Amino acid sequence: MKNRSPLTETERERAKVLRASGKTPTYIAKGMGRSPHTLRKFLDKPEVQKQVSIQREELASMFDHVAHRVVSSVTPEDVTKATLQQKMVSAGIAVDKAAALRGEIPVTVNVTVLLDAVQAIREMRQREDDARPQLTIPGNVQ
Repeated sequence: MKNRSPLTETERERAKVLRASGKTPTYIAKGMGRSPHTLRKFLDKPEVQKQVSIQREELASMFDHVAHRVVSSVTPEDVTKATLQQKMVSAGIAVDKAAALRGEIPVTVNVTVLLDAVQAIREMRQREDDARPQLTIPGNVQ
């Protein structure tokens, strides 16, 4: 059964942080054992929305800082190590998270479209190769 008492201060703060990080009111309510209506009613208050917006920008700045630190920490020695990939992936995730928190739309790539394009290029090259006359070297018959 859902808790019908008012949100506690701890629940209110937790709800604001979760909302700032991109969670939906329904998700937050479910995790707290509260009704979505209660959470929406709280999160829809203008002063709460302003606080959430400030927290969201703070989180975005933190992710920007993390991305900068990760990229700045790459040394020439890292280029030859497998952990470089991990650092670059981490930086990419941090940049995307910061953009998402700011409401910016990160560039997305549809891998299926790319794979289809690669396959089409391969097929085109194969057709071109098949259409070229084959050169034979006299005396080199197999």
